Amino acid sequence: MQRLAMALAVGVGWVLSAAGAEPALAERLERGRVLANQYCSVCHLFPEPDLLTQATWQHHTLRKMAPFLGVAQVRMENRPDAARLQAANLFPPSPILPRDDWFAISEYYQRTAPTNALPQPPHDPIVPDLTLFAAEKLTIPDWLPLTTLVSIDPAAREIRLGDGSSGSLVTFRGDGTWLRKQALGGAPVHLERDGSRLFATLIGHIYPSDVADGQIVPVPSPGDTSVYPPLVTSLARPVQCLVADLNGDGLNDYLVCSFGNYLGRLSWFERKRLGGLEEHVLLEQPGAVHAEIRDFNGDGKPDLLVLIAQGREGLNLFTNDGKGEFTLRPLIQFPPAYGSVHFEIADMNGDGIPDVIVTNGDNGEYPSPFKRYHGVRIYLNDGKMNLKESWFYPINGAFKTLARDFDGDGDLDLAVISFFPDFSRSVSEGFVYLENRGGMKFSPHTFHGANQGRWISMDAGDVDGDGDIDLVLGAFSQGPPAIEIPPALQASWKTNGVNALVLRNTRIQKRP
Repeated sequence: MQRLAMALAVGVGWVLSAAGAEPALAERLERGRVLANQYCSVCHLFPEPDLLTQATWQHHTLRKMAPFLGVAQVRMENRPDAARLQAANLFPPSPILPRDDWFAISEYYQRTAPTNALPQPPHDPIVPDLTLFAAEKLTIPDWLPLTTLVSIDPAAREIRLGDGSSGSLVTFRGDGTWLRKQALGGAPVHLERDGSRLFATLIGHIYPSDVADGQIVPVPSPGDTSVYPPLVTSLARPVQCLVADLNGDGLNDYLVCSFGNYLGRLSWFERKRLGGLEEHVLLEQPGAVHAEIRDFNGDGKPDLLVLIAQGREGLNLFTNDGKGEFTLRPLIQFPPAYGSVHFEIADMNGDGIPDVIVTNGDNGEYPSPFKRYHGVRIYLNDGKMNLKESWFYPINGAFKTLARDFDGDGDLDLAVISFFPDFSRSVSEGFVYLENRGGMKFSPHTFHGANQGRWISMDAGDVDGDGDIDLVLGAFSQGPPAIEIPPALQASWKTNGVNALVLRNTRIQKRP
Protein backbone atom coordinates (compact mmCIF):
# COMPACT_ATOMS: atom_id res chain seq x y z
CA MET A 1 0.00 0.00 0.00
CA GLN A 2 2.83 2.35 0.85
CA ARG A 3 4.47 1.65 -2.49
CA LEU A 4 1.21 2.37 -4.29
CA ALA A 5 0.88 5.70 -2.51
CA MET A 6 4.46 6.55 -3.44
CA ALA A 7 3.83 5.67 -7.06
CA LEU A 8 0.76 7.88 -7.10
CA ALA A 9 2.71 10.77 -5.62
CA VAL A 10 5.69 10.46 -7.97
CA GLY A 11 3.46 9.92 -11.00
CA VAL A 12 4.67 9.17 -14.47
CA GLY A 13 8.35 9.28 -13.53
CA TRP A 14 7.92 6.15 -11.38
CA VAL A 15 6.19 4.33 -14.21
CA LEU A 16 8.80 5.21 -16.76
CA SER A 17 11.69 4.16 -14.54
CA ALA A 18 10.47 0.57 -14.69
CA ALA A 19 9.49 0.66 -18.34
CA GLY A 20 12.53 -1.13 -19.69
CA ALA A 21 11.28 -4.61 -18.86
CA GLU A 22 7.67 -3.90 -19.85
CA PRO A 23 5.91 -4.46 -23.20
CA ALA A 24 6.23 -1.91 -25.97
CA LEU A 25 4.70 1.49 -25.27
CA ALA A 26 1.84 1.20 -27.76
CA GLU A 27 0.84 -2.15 -26.28
CA ARG A 28 0.96 -0.77 -22.73
CA LEU A 29 -1.11 2.27 -23.64
CA GLU A 30 -3.76 0.16 -25.35
CA ARG A 31 -3.97 -2.01 -22.26
CA GLY A 32 -4.30 1.13 -20.13
CA ARG A 33 -7.08 2.44 -22.35
CA VAL A 34 -9.06 -0.80 -22.05
CA LEU A 35 -8.63 -0.84 -18.27
CA ALA A 36 -9.58 2.83 -17.96
CA ASN A 37 -12.80 2.15 -19.85
CA GLN A 38 -13.47 -0.83 -17.61
CA TYR A 39 -12.93 0.90 -14.26
CA CYS A 40 -13.72 4.57 -14.90
CA SER A 41 -17.00 3.89 -16.70
CA VAL A 42 -18.43 2.21 -13.60
CA CYS A 43 -18.92 5.61 -11.94
CA HIS A 44 -19.19 8.05 -14.85
CA LEU A 45 -18.88 8.56 -18.57
CA PHE A 46 -15.42 7.61 -19.82
CA PRO A 47 -13.13 10.67 -19.78
CA GLU A 48 -10.86 10.99 -22.78
CA PRO A 49 -7.26 11.92 -21.87
CA ASP A 50 -7.35 15.18 -23.83
CA LEU A 51 -10.00 16.63 -21.48
CA LEU A 52 -7.17 17.53 -19.09
CA THR A 53 -3.43 18.14 -19.23
CA GLN A 54 -0.75 15.64 -18.26
CA ALA A 55 0.05 17.59 -15.09
CA THR A 56 -3.62 17.75 -14.07
CA TRP A 57 -4.05 14.00 -14.51
CA GLN A 58 -0.85 13.30 -12.60
CA HIS A 59 -1.17 15.69 -9.67
CA HIS A 60 -4.94 15.94 -9.19
CA THR A 61 -7.35 13.76 -11.16
CA LEU A 62 -5.70 10.38 -10.64
CA ARG A 63 -5.25 11.19 -6.97
CA LYS A 64 -8.97 11.96 -6.68
CA MET A 65 -9.78 8.69 -8.43
CA ALA A 66 -7.42 6.54 -6.35
CA PRO A 67 -9.50 6.26 -3.15
CA PHE A 68 -12.50 4.95 -5.09
CA LEU A 69 -10.31 2.07 -6.29
CA GLY A 70 -8.72 1.48 -2.90
CA VAL A 71 -5.20 2.42 -4.04
CA ALA A 72 -5.14 5.40 -1.66
CA GLN A 73 -7.15 6.38 1.39
CA VAL A 74 -9.11 9.52 2.24
CA ARG A 75 -7.87 10.97 5.50
CA MET A 76 -10.77 11.02 7.92
CA GLU A 77 -9.04 12.71 10.85
CA ASN A 78 -10.72 15.96 11.86
CA ARG A 79 -13.39 15.67 9.17
CA PRO A 80 -16.81 16.62 10.58
CA ASP A 81 -18.43 14.33 8.00
CA ALA A 82 -16.14 11.36 8.72
CA ALA A 83 -18.84 9.24 10.38
CA ARG A 84 -21.21 9.57 7.42
CA LEU A 85 -18.45 8.78 4.91
CA GLN A 86 -17.26 5.74 6.83
CA ALA A 87 -20.82 4.44 7.21
CA ALA A 88 -21.36 4.80 3.44
CA ASN A 89 -18.41 2.48 2.61
CA LEU A 90 -17.56 4.55 -0.45
CA PHE A 91 -13.83 3.86 -0.34
CA PRO A 92 -12.52 0.27 -0.43
CA PRO A 93 -10.08 -0.49 2.41
CA SER A 94 -7.72 -2.24 -0.02
CA PRO A 95 -7.10 -2.09 -3.79
CA ILE A 96 -9.85 -3.56 -5.94
CA LEU A 97 -7.56 -3.93 -8.94
CA PRO A 98 -4.03 -5.34 -9.40
CA ARG A 99 -1.16 -2.93 -8.96
CA ASP A 100 -0.09 -3.32 -12.59
CA ASP A 101 -3.59 -2.40 -13.77
CA TRP A 102 -3.53 0.85 -11.78
CA PHE A 103 -0.11 1.71 -13.19
CA ALA A 104 -1.37 0.98 -16.72
CA ILE A 105 -4.33 3.33 -16.26
CA SER A 106 -2.07 6.03 -14.83
CA GLU A 107 0.46 5.72 -17.64
CA TYR A 108 -2.29 5.80 -20.27
CA TYR A 109 -3.61 9.16 -19.07
CA GLN A 110 -0.24 10.72 -18.35
CA ARG A 111 1.29 9.62 -21.67
CA THR A 112 -1.62 10.44 -23.98
CA ALA A 113 -2.93 13.67 -22.44
CA PRO A 114 -1.68 16.94 -23.97
CA THR A 115 1.05 18.93 -22.25
CA ASN A 116 -1.03 22.11 -22.57
CA ALA A 117 -4.79 22.48 -22.52
CA LEU A 118 -6.34 22.34 -25.97
CA PRO A 119 -7.71 25.70 -27.17
CA GLN A 120 -11.35 26.72 -27.33
CA PRO A 121 -13.05 26.27 -30.71
CA PRO A 122 -13.21 29.41 -32.86
CA HIS A 123 -15.89 31.84 -31.71
CA ASP A 124 -16.85 35.49 -31.92
CA PRO A 125 -15.04 37.65 -29.35
CA ILE A 126 -16.94 39.30 -26.51
CA VAL A 127 -17.31 43.01 -27.26
CA PRO A 128 -17.55 45.46 -24.28
CA ASP A 129 -20.13 47.70 -25.97
CA LEU A 130 -23.33 46.73 -24.15
CA THR A 131 -25.63 49.69 -23.53
CA LEU A 132 -28.90 47.78 -23.10
CA PHE A 133 -28.32 47.65 -19.33
CA ALA A 134 -27.28 50.25 -16.77
CA ALA A 135 -25.39 48.78 -13.79
CA GLU A 136 -26.29 49.77 -10.20
CA LYS A 137 -24.74 48.19 -7.14
CA LEU A 138 -26.54 46.80 -4.10
CA THR A 139 -24.60 46.92 -0.82
CA ILE A 140 -25.10 45.00 2.41
CA PRO A 141 -23.25 47.19 4.92
CA ASP A 142 -20.37 45.70 6.91
CA TRP A 143 -20.38 42.33 5.19
CA LEU A 144 -18.09 40.83 2.59
CA PRO A 145 -19.85 39.98 -0.68
CA LEU A 146 -20.86 36.36 -0.04
CA THR A 147 -24.13 36.49 -1.92
CA THR A 148 -25.53 32.97 -2.13
CA LEU A 149 -28.85 33.86 -3.76
CA VAL A 150 -30.49 36.55 -5.87
CA SER A 151 -34.23 36.55 -6.50
CA ILE A 152 -36.47 39.11 -8.18
CA ASP A 153 -40.10 39.41 -7.06
CA PRO A 154 -41.74 41.37 -9.92
CA ALA A 155 -45.15 41.54 -8.22
CA ALA A 156 -43.72 43.15 -5.09
CA ARG A 157 -41.00 44.97 -7.05
CA GLU A 158 -38.39 43.65 -4.66
CA ILE A 159 -34.94 42.12 -4.92
CA ARG A 160 -33.89 39.50 -2.40
CA LEU A 161 -30.31 38.53 -1.66
CA GLY A 162 -29.08 35.56 0.32
CA ASP A 163 -26.20 36.64 2.54
CA GLY A 164 -23.79 33.83 3.34
CA SER A 165 -21.90 36.00 5.84
CA SER A 166 -24.82 36.42 8.25
CA GLY A 167 -27.14 33.60 7.15
CA SER A 168 -29.83 36.12 6.27
CA LEU A 169 -32.27 37.12 3.56
CA VAL A 170 -31.83 40.77 2.62
CA THR A 171 -34.55 42.60 0.69
CA PHE A 172 -34.22 45.76 -1.42
CA ARG A 173 -36.92 47.71 -3.17
CA GLY A 174 -36.88 47.66 -6.94
CA ASP A 175 -35.26 51.10 -6.98
CA GLY A 176 -32.31 49.71 -5.00
CA THR A 177 -33.11 51.12 -1.56
CA TRP A 178 -32.63 48.95 1.51
CA LEU A 179 -35.84 47.43 2.90
CA ARG A 180 -35.16 44.71 5.51
CA LYS A 181 -32.92 41.89 6.70
CA GLN A 182 -34.22 38.60 8.10
CA ALA A 183 -31.97 36.15 9.93
CA LEU A 184 -32.63 32.58 8.78
CA GLY A 185 -29.86 30.74 10.60
CA GLY A 186 -27.96 29.72 7.49
CA ALA A 187 -27.02 30.69 3.95
CA PRO A 188 -30.11 30.68 1.70
CA VAL A 189 -29.53 29.42 -1.84
CA HIS A 190 -33.07 29.06 -3.20
CA LEU A 191 -36.56 30.48 -2.60
CA GLU A 192 -39.83 28.75 -3.45
CA ARG A 193 -43.48 29.59 -2.79
CA ASP A 194 -46.06 27.12 -1.56
CA GLY A 195 -49.26 29.12 -1.85
CA SER A 196 -48.85 32.16 0.38
CA ARG A 197 -45.84 30.71 2.19
CA LEU A 198 -42.26 31.39 1.15
CA PHE A 199 -39.63 28.73 1.86
CA ALA A 200 -35.85 29.13 1.79
CA THR A 201 -33.37 26.35 1.12
CA LEU A 202 -30.43 26.69 3.53
CA ILE A 203 -27.38 24.88 2.16
CA GLY A 204 -25.66 24.34 5.52
CA HIS A 205 -22.02 24.05 4.48
CA ILE A 206 -21.33 26.35 1.53
CA TYR A 207 -18.08 24.60 0.68
CA PRO A 208 -17.86 20.86 -0.16
CA SER A 209 -18.93 18.73 2.78
CA ASP A 210 -21.18 15.80 3.59
CA VAL A 211 -22.33 17.17 6.94
CA ALA A 212 -26.13 16.89 6.86
CA ASP A 213 -27.05 20.27 8.36
CA GLY A 214 -29.02 21.76 5.47
CA GLN A 215 -32.66 22.71 5.92
CA ILE A 216 -35.81 23.93 4.21
CA VAL A 217 -37.25 26.70 6.39
CA PRO A 218 -40.23 29.08 6.18
CA VAL A 219 -39.50 32.76 5.67
CA PRO A 220 -41.73 34.83 7.98
CA SER A 221 -43.76 37.65 6.46
CA PRO A 222 -42.51 41.16 7.24
CA GLY A 223 -43.38 42.05 10.82
CA ASP A 224 -44.18 38.46 11.81
CA THR A 225 -42.12 37.59 14.91
CA SER A 226 -43.45 34.04 15.26
CA VAL A 227 -41.02 31.12 15.34
CA TYR A 228 -41.80 28.43 12.78
CA PRO A 229 -40.26 24.95 12.67
CA PRO A 230 -38.21 23.88 9.62
CA LEU A 231 -40.03 22.01 6.88
CA VAL A 232 -37.16 19.53 6.37
CA THR A 233 -33.87 19.11 8.25
CA SER A 234 -30.71 16.97 8.10
CA LEU A 235 -30.08 17.51 4.40
CA ALA A 236 -26.63 17.20 2.79
CA ARG A 237 -26.01 20.60 1.16
CA PRO A 238 -29.45 21.11 -0.40
CA VAL A 239 -29.43 23.61 -3.26
CA GLN A 240 -33.06 23.64 -4.43
CA CYS A 241 -36.57 22.82 -3.22
CA LEU A 242 -39.50 22.80 -5.66
CA VAL A 243 -43.22 22.53 -4.85
CA ALA A 244 -45.77 20.45 -6.78
CA ASP A 245 -48.39 17.77 -6.26
CA LEU A 246 -46.32 14.81 -7.43
CA ASN A 247 -48.68 11.95 -6.60
CA GLY A 248 -52.06 13.43 -7.55
CA ASP A 249 -53.57 13.46 -4.05
CA GLY A 250 -54.32 17.18 -4.05
CA LEU A 251 -51.55 18.03 -1.57
CA ASN A 252 -48.34 19.83 -2.46
CA ASP A 253 -45.14 17.82 -2.17
CA TYR A 254 -41.49 18.92 -2.20
CA LEU A 255 -38.68 17.94 -4.56
CA VAL A 256 -35.26 18.50 -2.96
CA CYS A 257 -31.87 18.50 -4.70
CA SER A 258 -29.26 17.66 -2.05
CA PHE A 259 -25.95 18.20 -3.81
CA GLY A 260 -23.77 16.88 -1.00
CA ASN A 261 -20.16 16.14 -1.89
CA TYR A 262 -19.24 12.44 -1.87
CA LEU A 263 -22.77 11.74 -0.65
CA GLY A 264 -26.06 13.35 -1.65
CA ARG A 265 -29.44 12.49 -3.08
CA LEU A 266 -32.44 13.54 -5.08
CA SER A 267 -35.66 13.07 -3.09
CA TRP A 268 -39.27 14.06 -3.02
CA PHE A 269 -41.07 14.54 0.26
CA GLU A 270 -44.70 13.45 0.23
CA ARG A 271 -47.09 15.54 2.31
CA LYS A 272 -49.33 13.25 4.35
CA ARG A 273 -52.97 14.06 5.01
CA LEU A 274 -52.56 13.50 8.74
CA GLY A 275 -49.46 15.72 8.84
CA GLY A 276 -45.75 15.25 8.34
CA LEU A 277 -43.64 14.37 5.33
CA GLU A 278 -42.42 11.04 3.95
CA GLU A 279 -39.20 10.97 1.94
CA HIS A 280 -38.95 9.04 -1.34
CA VAL A 281 -35.40 8.75 -2.71
CA LEU A 282 -35.12 9.02 -6.49
CA LEU A 283 -31.32 8.98 -6.76
CA GLU A 284 -28.91 8.01 -4.02
CA GLN A 285 -25.90 9.89 -5.35
CA PRO A 286 -24.37 13.35 -5.05
CA GLY A 287 -24.60 16.24 -7.49
CA ALA A 288 -28.30 17.03 -7.99
CA VAL A 289 -27.80 20.72 -8.76
CA HIS A 290 -30.92 21.92 -10.60
CA ALA A 291 -34.38 20.58 -11.42
CA GLU A 292 -37.56 21.68 -13.19
CA ILE A 293 -41.05 20.22 -12.78
CA ARG A 294 -43.43 20.19 -15.74
CA ASP A 295 -45.33 17.79 -18.00
CA PHE A 296 -42.64 16.82 -20.49
CA ASN A 297 -44.47 13.99 -22.27
CA GLY A 298 -47.93 15.56 -22.54
CA ASP A 299 -49.81 13.07 -20.36
CA GLY A 300 -50.94 15.68 -17.85
CA LYS A 301 -48.67 14.48 -15.03
CA PRO A 302 -45.75 16.44 -13.55
CA ASP A 303 -42.40 15.02 -14.63
CA LEU A 304 -38.92 15.98 -13.42
CA LEU A 305 -35.93 17.18 -15.41
CA VAL A 306 -32.81 17.03 -13.25
CA LEU A 307 -29.16 17.97 -13.83
CA ILE A 308 -26.57 15.87 -12.01
CA ALA A 309 -23.18 17.54 -11.57
CA GLN A 310 -21.07 14.95 -9.76
CA GLY A 311 -19.81 11.60 -11.02
CA ARG A 312 -22.19 10.55 -13.78
CA GLU A 313 -22.87 14.09 -14.95
CA GLY A 314 -25.85 14.66 -17.15
CA LEU A 315 -29.47 15.61 -17.68
CA ASN A 316 -32.07 13.07 -16.59
CA LEU A 317 -35.82 12.84 -17.16
CA PHE A 318 -37.98 11.28 -14.46
CA THR A 319 -41.36 10.39 -15.99
CA ASN A 320 -44.21 10.36 -13.47
CA ASP A 321 -46.96 7.72 -13.51
CA GLY A 322 -49.21 10.19 -11.70
CA LYS A 323 -48.98 8.38 -8.38
CA GLY A 324 -45.49 9.43 -7.42
CA GLU A 325 -43.60 6.60 -9.10
CA PHE A 326 -40.93 7.75 -11.55
CA THR A 327 -39.08 6.12 -14.44
CA LEU A 328 -35.57 7.40 -15.07
CA ARG A 329 -34.41 8.17 -18.60
CA PRO A 330 -30.92 9.68 -19.12
CA LEU A 331 -31.07 12.33 -21.85
CA ILE A 332 -27.53 13.72 -21.96
CA GLN A 333 -24.33 12.47 -20.34
CA PHE A 334 -21.11 14.41 -19.81
CA PRO A 335 -17.65 13.36 -18.65
CA PRO A 336 -17.06 14.49 -15.05
CA ALA A 337 -14.68 17.30 -16.08
CA TYR A 338 -17.51 19.17 -17.84
CA GLY A 339 -18.60 20.84 -14.59
CA SER A 340 -22.36 20.93 -15.21
CA VAL A 341 -24.00 23.71 -13.21
CA HIS A 342 -27.39 24.76 -14.59
CA PHE A 343 -29.97 24.31 -17.30
CA GLU A 344 -32.75 26.46 -18.71
CA ILE A 345 -35.88 25.38 -20.59
CA ALA A 346 -36.88 27.66 -23.48
CA ASP A 347 -38.04 27.43 -27.10
CA MET A 348 -34.90 28.62 -28.85
CA ASN A 349 -35.89 27.93 -32.49
CA GLY A 350 -39.51 29.07 -32.36
CA ASP A 351 -41.10 25.72 -33.21
CA GLY A 352 -43.31 25.69 -30.14
CA ILE A 353 -41.32 22.89 -28.48
CA PRO A 354 -39.28 23.65 -25.34
CA ASP A 355 -35.54 23.20 -25.83
CA VAL A 356 -32.81 22.96 -23.19
CA ILE A 357 -29.83 25.27 -22.57
CA VAL A 358 -27.10 23.65 -20.46
CA THR A 359 -24.32 25.57 -18.72
CA ASN A 360 -21.02 23.78 -18.02
CA GLY A 361 -18.22 25.54 -16.16
CA ASP A 362 -17.56 24.46 -12.59
CA ASN A 363 -13.78 24.54 -12.34
CA GLY A 364 -13.26 24.60 -8.59
CA GLU A 365 -12.52 21.03 -7.58
CA TYR A 366 -8.75 21.47 -7.90
CA PRO A 367 -6.36 23.75 -9.81
CA SER A 368 -6.42 22.97 -13.51
CA PRO A 369 -6.13 24.85 -16.78
CA PHE A 370 -9.18 26.39 -18.40
CA LYS A 371 -11.29 23.92 -20.32
CA ARG A 372 -12.27 24.36 -23.97
CA TYR A 373 -15.60 22.56 -23.45
CA HIS A 374 -16.89 24.88 -20.72
CA GLY A 375 -19.61 27.22 -21.90
CA VAL A 376 -23.24 27.28 -23.04
CA ARG A 377 -24.93 24.61 -25.15
CA ILE A 378 -28.35 24.65 -26.79
CA TYR A 379 -30.03 21.27 -27.22
CA LEU A 380 -32.98 21.28 -29.59
CA ASN A 381 -35.91 19.04 -28.68
CA ASP A 382 -37.71 16.94 -31.30
CA GLY A 383 -40.87 16.94 -29.18
CA LYS A 384 -40.13 13.57 -27.59
CA MET A 385 -37.31 14.82 -25.35
CA ASN A 386 -34.66 13.56 -27.75
CA LEU A 387 -32.12 16.34 -27.38
CA LYS A 388 -29.50 17.25 -29.98
CA GLU A 389 -26.69 19.72 -29.40
CA SER A 390 -27.18 22.47 -31.97
CA TRP A 391 -25.07 25.37 -30.73
CA PHE A 392 -22.13 25.95 -28.39
CA TYR A 393 -20.39 29.09 -27.21
CA PRO A 394 -17.25 28.60 -25.07
CA ILE A 395 -17.01 30.61 -21.83
CA ASN A 396 -14.44 29.73 -19.20
CA GLY A 397 -16.15 28.85 -15.93
CA ALA A 398 -19.71 29.52 -17.14
CA PHE A 399 -22.12 29.14 -14.22
CA LYS A 400 -25.66 30.08 -15.22
CA THR A 401 -27.61 31.04 -18.34
CA LEU A 402 -31.02 32.70 -18.55
CA ALA A 403 -33.06 32.91 -21.77
CA ARG A 404 -35.30 35.97 -22.12
CA ASP A 405 -36.27 38.49 -24.78
CA PHE A 406 -34.20 41.24 -23.22
CA ASP A 407 -34.16 43.57 -26.22
CA GLY A 408 -37.85 43.16 -27.09
CA ASP A 409 -37.37 42.00 -30.68
CA GLY A 410 -39.43 38.81 -30.33
CA ASP A 411 -36.70 36.17 -29.91
CA LEU A 412 -34.83 34.84 -26.89
CA ASP A 413 -31.43 36.22 -25.95
CA LEU A 414 -29.07 34.63 -23.43
CA ALA A 415 -27.52 36.19 -20.32
CA VAL A 416 -24.56 34.23 -18.92
CA ILE A 417 -22.45 34.60 -15.77
CA SER A 418 -19.13 32.93 -15.04
CA PHE A 419 -17.72 32.13 -11.59
CA PHE A 420 -14.39 30.89 -13.00
CA PRO A 421 -13.55 33.23 -15.89
CA ASP A 422 -10.03 33.89 -17.07
CA PHE A 423 -9.63 37.03 -14.95
CA SER A 424 -6.04 37.54 -16.07
CA ARG A 425 -6.73 37.61 -19.81
CA SER A 426 -10.46 37.84 -20.43
CA VAL A 427 -12.32 39.55 -17.58
CA SER A 428 -15.25 40.14 -19.93
CA GLU A 429 -16.26 36.50 -19.47
CA GLY A 430 -17.72 37.31 -16.05
CA PHE A 431 -20.95 38.45 -17.71
CA VAL A 432 -21.86 37.83 -21.34
CA TYR A 433 -24.99 38.97 -23.16
CA LEU A 434 -25.62 36.80 -26.22
CA GLU A 435 -27.94 38.74 -28.50
CA ASN A 436 -30.07 36.47 -30.68
CA ARG A 437 -29.50 37.27 -34.37
CA GLY A 438 -31.77 34.52 -35.66
CA GLY A 439 -30.92 31.19 -37.22
CA MET A 440 -29.13 29.98 -34.06
CA LYS A 441 -26.60 32.80 -34.28
CA PHE A 442 -25.73 35.01 -31.32
CA SER A 443 -23.64 38.14 -30.91
CA PRO A 444 -21.62 38.28 -27.62
CA HIS A 445 -21.44 41.52 -25.63
CA THR A 446 -20.54 42.71 -22.16
CA PHE A 447 -20.29 46.01 -20.29
CA HIS A 448 -17.38 47.90 -18.81
CA GLY A 449 -17.18 46.96 -15.14
CA ALA A 450 -18.34 43.39 -15.56
CA ASN A 451 -15.50 42.38 -13.21
CA GLN A 452 -16.87 44.35 -10.22
CA GLY A 453 -17.78 41.02 -8.65
CA ARG A 454 -17.27 37.29 -8.92
CA TRP A 455 -20.73 36.29 -10.06
CA ILE A 456 -22.23 33.12 -8.63
CA SER A 457 -25.98 33.74 -8.95
CA MET A 458 -28.33 35.56 -11.30
CA ASP A 459 -32.03 36.21 -11.77
CA ALA A 460 -34.13 38.01 -14.40
CA GLY A 461 -37.38 39.94 -14.08
CA ASP A 462 -38.97 43.36 -14.22
CA VAL A 463 -37.73 44.87 -10.96
CA ASP A 464 -39.06 48.38 -11.56
CA GLY A 465 -42.38 47.75 -13.32
CA ASP A 466 -41.45 49.54 -16.54
CA GLY A 467 -42.25 46.61 -18.81
CA ASP A 468 -38.81 45.27 -19.70
CA ILE A 469 -36.63 42.52 -18.21
CA ASP A 470 -33.83 43.44 -15.83
CA LEU A 471 -31.07 41.29 -14.32
CA VAL A 472 -29.50 40.97 -10.90
CA LEU A 473 -26.04 39.41 -10.45
CA GLY A 474 -24.91 38.09 -7.05
CA ALA A 475 -21.25 38.49 -6.03
CA PHE A 476 -19.37 35.87 -4.02
CA SER A 477 -15.85 37.17 -3.44
CA GLN A 478 -14.39 34.00 -1.98
CA GLY A 479 -14.37 30.57 -3.49
CA PRO A 480 -12.03 27.78 -4.56
CA PRO A 481 -8.55 29.08 -5.43
CA ALA A 482 -8.55 26.95 -8.56
CA ILE A 483 -7.96 29.81 -10.98
CA GLU A 484 -5.60 32.76 -10.98
CA ILE A 485 -7.19 36.02 -9.85
CA PRO A 486 -5.12 39.22 -9.92
CA PRO A 487 -4.59 40.30 -6.27
CA ALA A 488 -5.68 43.89 -6.95
CA LEU A 489 -8.96 42.70 -8.45
CA GLN A 490 -9.60 40.34 -5.57
CA ALA A 491 -8.89 43.09 -3.06
CA SER A 492 -11.31 45.45 -4.83
CA TRP A 493 -14.18 42.99 -4.32
CA LYS A 494 -13.79 43.38 -0.56
CA THR A 495 -14.02 47.17 -0.62
CA ASN A 496 -16.21 48.22 -3.57
CA GLY A 497 -19.51 47.50 -1.81
CA VAL A 498 -20.87 45.29 -4.61
CA ASN A 499 -22.83 42.49 -2.98
CA ALA A 500 -25.00 42.41 -6.08
CA LEU A 501 -25.32 44.32 -9.31
CA VAL A 502 -28.66 45.36 -10.80
CA LEU A 503 -28.50 45.50 -14.59
CA ARG A 504 -31.42 47.78 -15.25
CA ASN A 505 -32.81 47.36 -18.74
CA THR A 506 -32.87 50.69 -20.57
CA ARG A 507 -34.86 49.54 -23.62
CA ILE A 508 -38.14 51.23 -22.61
CA GLN A 509 -36.44 54.47 -21.57
CA LYS A 510 -34.62 54.66 -24.91
CA ARG A 511 -37.78 54.56 -26.98
CA PRO A 512 -38.39 57.81 -28.87
